[in-house]
Amino acid sequence: MTKWRYIKEDKVSADYGLATDEFLMNGYSDSNKENASLRLYTYKDYCTLVGRFQNIHAELDLDNIKKTGYQFSRRLTGGGAIIMGQGQLGLCLATANTFHSENTRALYHLFSAPVLAALKEFGIEAKFRGKNDLEVAGKKIAGLGIHVNPFGAIQFHTSLLVDLDIEIMLNVLNIPLQKIGDKAQVHKVEQRITTISKELNRKVTVEEVREVVKFYFEKHFKIKLQEEALTKEEQNEIEKLAKEKYRNEDWLFQNSPQPDMTGMGLKKTPAGLLRTYVALKGEIIKSVLITGDFIEQEKLFKYIEAQLKWSALDKEQILKVIQKAFTKFSKSTVGLSERAVLHSIWTAAMAAMKEVQYTYEGSCYYPNP
Repeated sequence: MTKWRYIKEDKVSADYGLATDEFLMNGYSDSNKENASLRLYTYKDYCTLVGRFQNIHAELDLDNIKKTGYQFSRRLTGGGAIIMGQGQLGLCLATANTFHSENTRALYHLFSAPVLAALKEFGIEAKFRGKNDLEVAGKKIAGLGIHVNPFGAIQFHTSLLVDLDIEIMLNVLNIPLQKIGDKAQVHKVEQRITTISKELNRKVTVEEVREVVKFYFEKHFKIKLQEEALTKEEQNEIEKLAKEKYRNEDWLFQNSPQPDMTGMGLKKTPAGLLRTYVALKGEIIKSVLITGDFIEQEKLFKYIEAQLKWSALDKEQILKVIQKAFTKFSKSTVGLSERAVLHSIWTAAMAAMKEVQYTYEGSCYYPNP
């Protein structure tokens, strides 16, 4: 029977947690490796993690985070901002792509199957919904993410909500109208999020969930998980990566709009929330920045940004650039429409024309209309 490495950790820091996952993934850059590493772990109370393509200033209340002493960092995977702590189970599967899956979507279904089976063991019927969520009766119970490095190695992430303090989440994520103690706002969030403890109407421990998830990974992939802690040498390499990348401001604050980007436009799409910034020089587009909780549209948006740089502020010309990008990167347009991208860019441009300073209102949970 094939053996996979199993790593169990608890109360890790934001930078160490993310650096470990990347380190493990990079170890599978040799496409001939047939084994994998499964890491089931928790973060310190609390760590806030933004998605790869988000503007951290827009998604996190950094002032409150610093006041509380919580940590923050940026994931390698896309998706939205999340809060992680001892009540949420983190899952990282690091492997070479030996599964013969045709696309990332297929990998999401493949790797999330043991998680769905574990939830079913608890009597919870969850389904893969949207771009990267597991839901129970329309309520999110887990978020998923995938990153593939240039050598084909895969990092699959899951943040599984065993429990969640919604008031703490509201205090650190930038959700409009947030007020700690505002029961109406807490209730509003509760309608979109659930936890294992809530579904079972009892306190469920992370350890209980971890063992069931581990069992179903073994069963689903017909492998044996062999616990093997990180060596001192590996920990040193991870710490080096954490320092050079996950604590580095260049990594943390990328996708932040420049001061001259005075226009901002929001557009909610099935692929995610687009938060677009535009800088103008008269009626010339000086620069465009497209951020958001999307998953796999980076090349598409970078192409649009590059093509619109120093171009005329003309709606039809912008649409032609978007259409060309959609043709060139057709595999990256799932959940997007040309008109939705145009709407986000044009709204930002019109705001810039009025010299209205960009705002951080709106979020992947409650975008402004």
